[in-house]
Amino acid sequence: MTDNLDTAREMIAPSSPTAAAFEYIIAHARAAAFKLVPRTSEVRSVELQWLDRKQNPFSVQAQANHLNFYLRRPILNMHPGLFDAAVARFGPVKPNHLGEYRKHLRNAEEVDAMLAFLREQDAWPSKRTDRRFVVETFQRVTGEHFLRAARLLAEGFRGHRFGPSTDYDLLFDGQRLPPKAVFGLAASEALGFEVRPENFSAGESMVCFKMLRANGYAIVPKGAPEPIDPALVSDEDRSWTEGRPRLVTHLRRERGTGLASAKRDQFRQTHGRLFCQRCDMDPVEIFGAEFGEACIEVHHRGTQVAAMEAGHRTQLEDLDCLCANCHRVVHRELKARVLAS
Repeated sequence: MTDNLDTAREMIAPSSPTAAAFEYIIAHARAAAFKLVPRTSEVRSVELQWLDRKQNPFSVQAQANHLNFYLRRPILNMHPGLFDAAVARFGPVKPNHLGEYRKHLRNAEEVDAMLAFLREQDAWPSKRTDRRFVVETFQRVTGEHFLRAARLLAEGFRGHRFGPSTDYDLLFDGQRLPPKAVFGLAASEALGFEVRPENFSAGESMVCFKMLRANGYAIVPKGAPEPIDPALVSDEDRSWTEGRPRLVTHLRRERGTGLASAKRDQFRQTHGRLFCQRCDMDPVEIFGAEFGEACIEVHHRGTQVAAMEAGHRTQLEDLDCLCANCHRVVHRELKARVLAS
């Protein structure tokens, strides 16, 4: 994530509750339209600045296992009783030379408590839209996160705040899931803190639907029929699978909802780039960065077609990344083996 906050992040223990607290408060600060101003000269901190004036009402200072959250002079001057109210809520502190209040925040729950307090005091924006995270907040959500969330919901998981969908369904392995719940669970895992229904909107043109569809998930209006079987997308597929249900099963598992996107994301994380595992072709070198990766496809090779029984779940390790040419050759080889058997 390229947001100029990495110098502050470097001070915090990775994958810790404090790291989640930092990302959580930054997400809320962006949602509330504060400008983020990093400071790196003496301390690693982020000033939260009002957009309409160059004053910083709050500051977040990064430490290894906690954040120092400051109520600075501009907000204390605007709300004369805020310092005493903070003392009554969170306990006394020794003011710094500017007379500011400082509170240690160690996890997202403590951030929630501080923000709830500030909203009660009318010191933090509190409209519904001020809790809606900006698009950049969700940059860390990948295809793997979406796949795990969809599988979890398909298995009946109910331990979340999202209700049933009212207007749209997300199609996944023969089930209809609430798109907002899939997105929210995926984002919560990716970001390290709970993403709630009020933190984003679902619907056409919203980041929720855009990201889900970009990762291969079909979202349809309630009552709409499912689209054409994704396993049989070409005339060649239809002809060579006709009368052979196990081959159709192979294609369905190979092209299962969200699998290709999740595999590509995993492959990039492991290898730093996409390339063909059969011929080593690097598509970006040949076709350029903008469109080159489009020719890398995902092939199911981990389980032989004959061994694919009902209930088999494809794992990402069962899949290979192949260029379009090699993928077609591999399918022809598979077809020849099946016809010869």
